[in-house]
Amino acid sequence: MKTPKEETLTNVIEYKMPEWLEKDFILPLKSGMAHFFIFHGDTDGLVLNPKCEIEPDTAYIPFREFLRQVFDTRQIVIFYDVASGMRFLTSAMEKEFKKLPGLETDAATGADPIAAAKADLAAKRGLPQDPNSCLPLIEKVMYKSENMAVVIKSAHFIAPNPGANAMLPANERVTIQTLRNWSQSERLRSKNNLIILLTDEITKVSSELRNNGSAANQVFIPKPDKDERIDFISNTTYRSRQKQVLEGEIAQLDKQSKKADTSVDKKIAAEVNEKRVEVESLGPVITLPSDFEVSVFAHAAQGMSFRQISEIFLQALKTGQTLDLNFVKNRKRNILNSEYGELMEVVDAQRGFEDIGGLTYIKKYLQSVLDAIKNGEYRLVPMGIYFMGPPGTGKTALVEALAKEAAFNFIKTKNIRSMWVGESEARMQKFIYALRSLAPVVVMNDEADLADAQRDAPKGDSGVAERLMKMWMEFLSDPRIRGKVVVISCTNRPDRIDPALKRSGRGDQRILIPMPSMDELPDIFRVMFKRYNIPTDIKNFATFAKKTDGLSGADVEAIILAAFRFASGKIVDSNALNSAIDDFIPSASQSAIDFMTMVGLLECSSRLLLPPNVGQIVQGIAKRNLIEDLDGYLAQVRARKIVNI
Repeated sequence: MKTPKEETLTNVIEYKMPEWLEKDFILPLKSGMAHFFIFHGDTDGLVLNPKCEIEPDTAYIPFREFLRQVFDTRQIVIFYDVASGMRFLTSAMEKEFKKLPGLETDAATGADPIAAAKADLAAKRGLPQDPNSCLPLIEKVMYKSENMAVVIKSAHFIAPNPGANAMLPANERVTIQTLRNWSQSERLRSKNNLIILLTDEITKVSSELRNNGSAANQVFIPKPDKDERIDFISNTTYRSRQKQVLEGEIAQLDKQSKKADTSVDKKIAAEVNEKRVEVESLGPVITLPSDFEVSVFAHAAQGMSFRQISEIFLQALKTGQTLDLNFVKNRKRNILNSEYGELMEVVDAQRGFEDIGGLTYIKKYLQSVLDAIKNGEYRLVPMGIYFMGPPGTGKTALVEALAKEAAFNFIKTKNIRSMWVGESEARMQKFIYALRSLAPVVVMNDEADLADAQRDAPKGDSGVAERLMKMWMEFLSDPRIRGKVVVISCTNRPDRIDPALKRSGRGDQRILIPMPSMDELPDIFRVMFKRYNIPTDIKNFATFAKKTDGLSGADVEAIILAAFRFASGKIVDSNALNSAIDDFIPSASQSAIDFMTMVGLLECSSRLLLPPNVGQIVQGIAKRNLIEDLDGYLAQVRARKIVNI
């Protein structure tokens, strides 16, 4: 790892215009192609200060302060929101604005008492606050002026998206139509007047302003990429790293002082004092670990905004805690779960492949996926994977292990749908944006058969489910996410999932995870004892594997924990383990297990990834004969040449 000395010790950042700003805002504006923009995403965050090279101590500023800098040469700049009404960049701009619609006039002379009275009344009246009064006033001024800028904050409060089949109040419909007229006005564009709407989520804003006919340009402000995070962290930790270097130099000088004669020692002491004064001048700083490396921290902060990273710095400074990776990961998990908690759970993957017993053929395949990711050969990475099979067979453990081995972020999805009209689509859009910002990320879609049911299933939700599925399928089909967003869906019932989600390009690999074989069970016993650090004097688990044949890995886990109780929290011997096995009652019926195994087998996409004992599995199901229409399922197995029986 690099030491603080080896890393570039500077807080000066070379300004580079963000791609989203240049491509989606500056170029359309300068070309005269657009004058109406909707900014969405991290609109309350921090951005790089255009003056960062000469103002390194304020290299990052709030986005709204950035807009003030950009627009400071315009004739009039207005910031509006429903709570505060209109605010102006300068008092001179406010005075100029009031003159144009006659709200303020130059001081009247005593010879005209009527004019003086009108001026006094207008001054007392002030500016309105509600949008139905403010927007017509702003419009009146825009049509009389040139080179204006109007920024409407929290635009979703004045032009909300009501959702399907919902009716907005008349005043909100008027506001939406007014804004739509502005977006289509050639007159406003020709006068170089600019309108910007700000919102955190684009789907919260009326679709009338987002569709093609509105002429509104959408500008998404993403969370920072790794290079941007490196610059931010380097700038923010500058004083802390400077202190580390100085303290290291002081320590070296102290060592030299002990070996030096009196005359040299005085010089060293003076140099030490100078450096200690420098340390004091730095003021309170974040405590960094000795092996702190900016690039490693930047990787750990993936998916976080500058403001969220600042929160971590601030807490470390307030509490005096060392800013190590564990501190960062814990705070990151809390911050992101607070931001996205209703949509997904951010999880710290703890266990790798060595913590999974059996399933060697699956682990070998996943290792090949990891190798492709590490080598940047994303064409070899599946767009999506389905793990299918009965409960308790290790599907969740495999997903977590892939995330840990890849060093990817790991999230588990939650229910996207909302009881409120129009909110489900907004939640899905927020979820998709989150996945893009968290990339590289492994996404676990558990119980996928419940979330991704077929489109022809009755729903009674005015088409919400279909719209959500369309958004999700478009995301899964985006080739840009290949190798960066790995979606793994776990299901007991793949037959209930819409076929469009399982097709190649969305679900490239569909893999059966069956009940463990007799050969795999001893390995599962060993892994579970190791996972829970339970002492045992048992060396050979083959006998116990025979007694637990037909049980899942989760069942074995429960048995081992029970055996520890039977052993009174001491070393588990054969008697305790046998007692736990005899006491255990399986939770799933054999008929349900056989059915889930069979439908999963029929959905498999690769012969190479079939279980090694697939023939024995099918023969066992046929021999037990517990599935309804078993002959029909066996006929499909034969027809597709999955196994010869």
